[in-house]
Amino acid sequence: MKLSKRQKAFADAYLTNGGNATEAARAAGYSPHNIGANAAKTLKNPKIQAYMKRRLQPIERKADLDVDKAIIHLLDIGMGREITARSSTYDNIKKMMLEDTTMKYAPGPKQQVEALELYLKYKGMLRNSSKELEDQQIAKTKADVRKSKAEADIMEAKAKRENNGDGTDAVNVNIVMPNSKEEQKDNE
Repeated sequence: MKLSKRQKAFADAYLTNGGNATEAARAAGYSPHNIGANAAKTLKNPKIQAYMKRRLQPIERKADLDVDKAIIHLLDIGMGREITARSSTYDNIKKMMLEDTTMKYAPGPKQQVEALELYLKYKGMLRNSSKELEDQQIAKTKADVRKSKAEADIMEAKAKRENNGDGTDAVNVNIVMPNSKEEQKDNE
């Protein structure tokens, strides 16, 4: 199964922007109408999930990252255990390493809470508030569609009722057009 150009652009943008589906949809050119709900739906598409998984595998292999290691690291942060971090600065023009530092630190309370939140979301124990918003947007969209259909049905019924007897629908349209250039300027 191949992805459309827009789906591929969405997946690539999602992978490069830090996992923001709404921004990925915007970057891929999706309609701004209900973009959050559409982005969430697009993200759940099995073809897109498979594509992103294929794109991430070589990166994860190179970084020697797997889910177990990531969860262990997340829990280490959440429990406030000492973390070893590495910071490197490389000058691409001079093709040389400017700084390569390894440091140890204890995560602060904010980092601990964020790490535990992520872990609980991963385990399905904490519901993302944006999911509730997404559900509301989907319900509103469905209600808007039903309302538009009902309004169209009403307009069709009115048009049939106003049928002038020769098989055509009577429609009254009033168009006011200015007669002179001065009147046109006054209306602008």
